Amino acid sequence: MQTSTITPPPDIFLDPIGYIMYYINLLFPYIMLGVSLLVLIGVYFVVTRLVRRSLTSIGMGIEAATGIVLVLRLVFFMAGVMIIISAFETSVATLLSITAIFGTALGLAFSQALGNIVSGLYVLAARPFRVGDYVRVGGVEGIVREITLNYTRILLADETRQLLPNSKVVSSEVTNFRVAVSELIRNEEEVIEQVKEEKGRRSYIKSIDSAIDRLRHMAGDADAFKYTFDLNIHMSYDQRAMQRHFDIVCNEYEDVFLGRPTYQIWAKPVAAITYRFTYIVDDPMLIIKKTSDFMQDLLKYYIEGTK
Repeated sequence: MQTSTITPPPDIFLDPIGYIMYYINLLFPYIMLGVSLLVLIGVYFVVTRLVRRSLTSIGMGIEAATGIVLVLRLVFFMAGVMIIISAFETSVATLLSITAIFGTALGLAFSQALGNIVSGLYVLAARPFRVGDYVRVGGVEGIVREITLNYTRILLADETRQLLPNSKVVSSEVTNFRVAVSELIRNEEEVIEQVKEEKGRRSYIKSIDSAIDRLRHMAGDADAFKYTFDLNIHMSYDQRAMQRHFDIVCNEYEDVFLGRPTYQIWAKPVAAITYRFTYIVDDPMLIIKKTSDFMQDLLKYYIEGTK
């Protein structure tokens, strides 16, 4: 509102309409300010309710949802302050200077926490994983139990829980082992088409068929987990014998997982061969409970020292 010389209202008896219009014009900016603030409050309640409902539907933790709503609350608060400033034409330059100084001090004091919050917002928006997924983040892997603005809680293979800062999640390589069942079925069918003409692969095709049958019994929109891990075997060992042993163990675990585990030569570091093993489960807890046993059985031949 502009500062100006206040003129007295006209006489109510001589000019009643002018008298009423005088006070309407005088109060109009305040009325518009009140209406603007009421509209902003209404939009705030609608937006926060929709955000809470959306976050709940994707399995977001209460702490993360509360944190996001807090950020929205700050945004709407600043919008309300700006509306009031524009209404009264306060010195914006002075206000911005004070705000900049305060913001800089606050940023220096809470730079790491703010960095984690920004990273948390990125994780929540990009959704590289969700609660219940089995993931590998850098050197940490396990089941995601909670996603907040500051950290991601992961259930490790030894069934302990680790809080992983979201800044580390953003800066690390993330592998999500979740895959749609429909995609798995399509991939397995393509594998059958590729190998069915090869001799000596009948048992392999039969194993894939069995896995496809199990997958088809799951819901069409369900997810499974295709887990992989590597084993390095020294070149001094008989690789043919090792592979025969791997075949035996994989056959034994066909009923444990959703089909027979597979393996392939993945790399050849110095004086060793890297084998990559792959298996599919419908429950990520099976990865935690069965991977160690599977590895131990695979390495039994190796540990016993038979060359």
